[in-house]
Amino acid sequence: MVFLRLFKYFCLFLSFASYSVKANDPLLFIVSYPGSAPYLYQNIEDETYFGIIPDILSSLIETKKIDIRFVANSRKRSEDYLYQGKADLMLISQSWLSNPEKLIATIPLHQHRSYLYQTEKFPGDFSLDNLAQRKSICTRKGFVYPNLEPYFVNKQLIRVDSSSQTTTLSMLFKKRCDLAILSEYNALTIMKLDLFKQNKLFRSINPISTVPLNIILRPELYYVKNMLDEHIRKLSLSGELESIIDKYIH
Repeated sequence: MVFLRLFKYFCLFLSFASYSVKANDPLLFIVSYPGSAPYLYQNIEDETYFGIIPDILSSLIETKKIDIRFVANSRKRSEDYLYQGKADLMLISQSWLSNPEKLIATIPLHQHRSYLYQTEKFPGDFSLDNLAQRKSICTRKGFVYPNLEPYFVNKQLIRVDSSSQTTTLSMLFKKRCDLAILSEYNALTIMKLDLFKQNKLFRSINPISTVPLNIILRPELYYVKNMLDEHIRKLSLSGELESIIDKYIH
């Protein structure tokens, strides 16, 4: 099993190392391993990807207007591969990119809101600026949290990194951290898992950040961006985009 897994990642590495876009090649859509429910995550049994993004792209793929291959990688390498031309697309807020001027972005899919979570209710006057004592916070490894960075610097918050959003919540419920940061859709989706059905989760009154969520592309793929922009607008105007999102969070 271990050998097969290593062989799989070795083959994936070779595919990236030799990657260059040809006319009929599928576009490589990078997924920050192990994915992010409900947006884009993997069925462990058959290794297919599902979620909001595959559903948004499905009609374009079925009509052969676009050919997409989803591939997993780490969060940091995912962004680097777009800069290096080794991959084509990824899902992230443009505001979280290290060098946003080097890539292009679709119109926003929606406003991505992140909240603090804990295992008891937040007081009405809760504020990170008024913490009585230092707190630990479960975060996603490789992720950047600009609005929390000042609190990391002055040691008011101590990062405790996890490998996935599911692990983030698991660590919170096991008291390995005082707080967790998740997007509202991540939290709603993960809390539906059998693993957490007996747990209670409480959200901060106000979001920690609100940013547009985009599909990011290499600048050479402006024609793909234009097609995606038109497609997203149509889905939004028809109400289908809202229906796709509701399918995964309710």
